[in-house]
Amino acid sequence: MIIADASVLIALAKMRRLDLLNSAYGDVLIGPQVKAETVDAGKRISASGVERIEKALDDGWLQVARLSSKEKSTARSIVSKGGLDAGEAECLVLASFRKLIVILDDRAARSFAEVMGVTYLGTAGMLFHAFVKKHLTLDELEDAVEALSQTIWLAPAVVADVWKKAREADR
Repeated sequence: MIIADASVLIALAKMRRLDLLNSAYGDVLIGPQVKAETVDAGKRISASGVERIEKALDDGWLQVARLSSKEKSTARSIVSKGGLDAGEAECLVLASFRKLIVILDDRAARSFAEVMGVTYLGTAGMLFHAFVKKHLTLDELEDAVEALSQTIWLAPAVVADVWKKAREADR
């Protein structure tokens, strides 16, 4: 099981690759805020890919977590003192309290994860893991990273690093 932030779900849904989360990690947990950001807000604006996120929820491998009162309190504190949005705060709290890895792309959220001792990946790293676990071929990985870089901003160094590691692993 892994935790996913909204940006991950949105990017993968737009790329038609949301199923890779399930293939690579099994069940995926999101907070109520992430559901609100991706599905509820996505439906209001007829966002591309929202139906894929809804299907994943219906299929049961994408699950909305119920936060404990302590988790809710900690998330509110992160929002008020740390400046993160509520979805990112919930992801970090879920990962921290439940000892899970979180996938998030926001630089400030990653910094917060480091301070909290939370293990994290970005969406590009998640695609690399899917490749390592044989859910993508090298060509499919390169196509997916290219599509991701057209969906969200990726540092050229990140793209180069993923491709380099994948080619080394493919030998």
